[in-house]
Amino acid sequence: MVTTPSDPAFESPNDRARFRRMPGFSAVDLMDASFRDHHFAPHTHDVLMLGIMREGAMRFMREGVMETIGPGGITVINPGDVHTGGRCAGERLVYTGIYAPEPVLARADLGDGLSFARGVVIDPECWRLFLRATAPAADPLAAQEDILEGLARLGRHGDRRPPRQDRACSPSAARAVDYVHAHYAETFTVEDLAGLAGITPRHMIRSFRKATGMPPHAYLRQLRISEARRLLERGLPIAETALATGFADQPHFSKVFKQVTGTTPGRYRLDMAA
Repeated sequence: MVTTPSDPAFESPNDRARFRRMPGFSAVDLMDASFRDHHFAPHTHDVLMLGIMREGAMRFMREGVMETIGPGGITVINPGDVHTGGRCAGERLVYTGIYAPEPVLARADLGDGLSFARGVVIDPECWRLFLRATAPAADPLAAQEDILEGLARLGRHGDRRPPRQDRACSPSAARAVDYVHAHYAETFTVEDLAGLAGITPRHMIRSFRKATGMPPHAYLRQLRISEARRLLERGLPIAETALATGFADQPHFSKVFKQVTGTTPGRYRLDMAA
């Protein structure tokens, strides 16, 4: 039997998340989650994220709206939606996450700005299609058919209008956001960002949140973890990844990584490295 090492300092016996590629669609990432204690820190995704609920109930916040969902439901997170969530009922929260990029959505005729105003979709047939498509032993061809049919059906619940107004980004906030993107691996302060923006620290925090949906520290955390995921997928060692993305040490990196992704860097690297 082949055993897989874990990160003992941060691997909880109550929480487990495993990432994998979808059979037949290597561009689609999947996450099989089983949580009791874990609660996600606020974060976003660059792609459409769907949660196929299996056991227990989840309470999650999406763009300031609280939602509750149980088995048979589908959580829908538009690209860029700030959200968080965790178990709220049942012994365990068990679900499969689907991360569907734009090219895959286009193959299901879901392009052209389709979005979802609600964070919960109840559609038993759609749920069954996604459940079958993401089964670990699914036939790749059948999985392709099921995911495309499921996405097409999901589109019936969508809206061509954005679910919220586009975030307002003032020139001063844009300067601060651009700086964070360019210097995410470095150390800086609220005062540094305020000076670049030409406004007071308090005004900068409000403007930054209005522009991105998150305060500077949470946005920086999101950027660092997004880059760390890319580096780990390329097989970079954990310690080097932590250093390259601005973390002071590996334990802190591992803790923050799990807050955002639900798993540890070591586990993620093993699951996703090419």
